[in-house]
Amino acid sequence: MLDLRGSWIRYLRAHRFRGIAVGWAVVIACDVALGSTRLDFPFSGGGSSATPLRHEIPLALAVIAVGGLGSAMDSLEEAAANGFRRAEVSCLVGAVSVAAVLLIAAEAFVSPMGTVLLVLRGLLIWVGLALLSGRVWGWRLSWILPLVTLFPLTYWQVDGLGRFRWWDWTDQPGYSLPSWGIAIGSLLVGGGAMALTPWRVNRLRRAFQRNR
Repeated sequence: MLDLRGSWIRYLRAHRFRGIAVGWAVVIACDVALGSTRLDFPFSGGGSSATPLRHEIPLALAVIAVGGLGSAMDSLEEAAANGFRRAEVSCLVGAVSVAAVLLIAAEAFVSPMGTVLLVLRGLLIWVGLALLSGRVWGWRLSWILPLVTLFPLTYWQVDGLGRFRWWDWTDQPGYSLPSWGIAIGSLLVGGGAMALTPWRVNRLRRAFQRNR
């Protein structure tokens, strides 16, 4: 227990969670004050699509939470012992949970329950994508895949009949089952990517080569 607590303390010192807290505070303040502001993006049907800012706010919270996994000692942490790895996972789960609580609390004051579910779902999806992005390009670049999703979500969000596409989780109702399926899939992929550390990849590669 003492070893695990020591791992947590060392992890928190290396990852500067105070900066994450400040980032969250700024994002939540923008959500409360400017969440209803509509953002104009180019639209495939001509003109522009007006998307409420609060529908995109979860992206920033997810990137901040996952980006907190990065530190100046990334290369050393990839080879860390199990105690440090448990601290990493615990801190990530804690960070995502805090981000979710902050988002729900902020939205509960200004939005109906459907919108609360919509933004919570978006947070979970973007967390999964940020984890995958971080594993591929490094935790400091965990924003790449979440940011890339903004293009299809804003440019191709509506089909030829004027309906929101089933995969557009930023506009589908909060209770949309296909969108929640995307959220579950994104978390599974992101969690798997996080578990696939370089030393595990090397071990799998060696096992594959032995069995050839």
